[in-house]
Amino acid sequence: MKNFIILAITFLTTAFRVAAQTNYYVDKANGNDLNNGTSLATAWKTIQKACNAATPNSNVQIKAGTYNENIIVNVNGTAGNPITFRNYVNDVVLIDGTGTLGTTMLKLTNKNYLNFQNLTIQNLTVNNAQGILIETTGANTSTTLLFKNITIKNINWINNSATIPTSGDNAQGLIAFGRDGGITNITIDSCQIFNCILGFSEAVSLDGNVNGFKIKNCQVHDNTNIGILIAGNYNVSSNPVTDHARNGLVNNNICYRNVSLYATSAGIYVDGGKSTLVEKNMSYENGTGIEIGCEENGTTDSITVKNNLIFNNQVTGLYVGGYTTLTTGQVLNSVLRNNTLFQNNSINDGTGELAISKASNCKFENNVFYTNNQNVLMNVDNISPQTNNTLNYNCWYTSLADSNNITVNWKTLTYTSFSSYRTGTAQESNSIYNKPMFVNPTFPAPDLHLLSNSPCINKGNPTTLISNGETDYEGNMRIIGNLLDIGAYEFNNALGINNTDRDKTPFVVYPNPFSSVTTVSFNTELKNATLEIYNMEGQKIKIIQNIYGRQTILNRSNLLEGIYFFKIVDDNSNFMNGKLIIGN
Repeated sequence: MKNFIILAITFLTTAFRVAAQTNYYVDKANGNDLNNGTSLATAWKTIQKACNAATPNSNVQIKAGTYNENIIVNVNGTAGNPITFRNYVNDVVLIDGTGTLGTTMLKLTNKNYLNFQNLTIQNLTVNNAQGILIETTGANTSTTLLFKNITIKNINWINNSATIPTSGDNAQGLIAFGRDGGITNITIDSCQIFNCILGFSEAVSLDGNVNGFKIKNCQVHDNTNIGILIAGNYNVSSNPVTDHARNGLVNNNICYRNVSLYATSAGIYVDGGKSTLVEKNMSYENGTGIEIGCEENGTTDSITVKNNLIFNNQVTGLYVGGYTTLTTGQVLNSVLRNNTLFQNNSINDGTGELAISKASNCKFENNVFYTNNQNVLMNVDNISPQTNNTLNYNCWYTSLADSNNITVNWKTLTYTSFSSYRTGTAQESNSIYNKPMFVNPTFPAPDLHLLSNSPCINKGNPTTLISNGETDYEGNMRIIGNLLDIGAYEFNNALGINNTDRDKTPFVVYPNPFSSVTTVSFNTELKNATLEIYNMEGQKIKIIQNIYGRQTILNRSNLLEGIYFFKIVDDNSNFMNGKLIIGN
């Protein structure tokens, strides 16, 4: 028995040693790549050295500094033993392309089980510039990659954003190419991609054989083309069956001012993707709010767009369908429900809130469509195929409040009243034309919660299939009361979310208390703000930098349950402080 106990203790001790994580250190100011990297005193000098030498189940901690490197990752973690590359404590780590000779700042080819956290990638101007490139080659595979709290900015094909590009002019903030072997389980969380001159490319793009992904809690803004792209049908994978980014989630992102000079660019665009959920995003001041399209031969299939806020985009709020007879491309079997669209088409070209083209078996229900004073509700192109699309249980409204003075361009016909549109198309039998009664329907930061007298409350389709545990845009249960509401917000008076005085305060945190994610909305435009979080003892425990615009998403990360305080300071001399409450 004694021998057994000794053997057991020996086994457990050995197992503990095997499971212990190795810490490596990088310090540009004091390190040397000839060191072993295992302490601050023997730190490596370059991130490239860490990407050549780090071992599975290790944590590479990078000291503050500006690292002018084009980095190629040459190591892999293993299942359960990833390699993490991150900043040291709260240090600011800048991977800067100034003076470098490459076209890619961080390159991962056929890599597995790697995490990158709390890093900034910036300042690369060259044609075909890439902030982060993830790719597989041939039949090789890649799996389980995490990019969290990564800032990517100033990745440009040229330094003049007013230059109109051609198809050969490109830059990409973060791009993943899944070739034949494919990429699985990639997560992009709480990242910010902004101020990139993209040419014909996108700020964030997943293309080809990418199976299983999450893009969440990110801010993508002020770029010169599409914000987030989920793509397929471009022969990235030689097998047409797998040549689709698929089985993915795009949620809790804020996309704004992603505007192209040469085409209409969406805040979020699914083009050839499949089986993807686009949920609880805010998209505003882009070319188009959200587009589900199909530009190439093939299909975009089984996309769900729900609980999103879409407002003040230049052209239409929501576009669905392939758009040319030159390809077979069309959108199939997609559901677009419980979204709130408010006064899109800011350039007033008559495209309205909703545009439909080559799409079949798609369902549009429980949405709020509130147009600007052009009174154009929607445009449906006269292009085939279009079969079995249904619109119902929506709330429509125009700024002029006249249901007999609207425009619906339906293929070859134009309807000028809501009743004639319903009768002529045999659609919208349970839809309403009525003012949705928002808390504050004014720009630049509208509050699109429903007031207690809203006609949208309990008027959604009673047969709508709600996913298990589904919540609205704000995180409330999707059904409160008898039936679900129309729009992205579910009315809940008990939470006090209809306080019309909220716009008198400099910011709103909602939900608060929160368990995982909350949104901080500001009544002024922030520029390069920093948010600092303090515990009850006054110790600074978290810093979030490079906040721009009127909203930021705050992820709980590793914060424990309790009460915290925050402070915000920006370049426009805005100062704010408040309280956060984290619950279970």
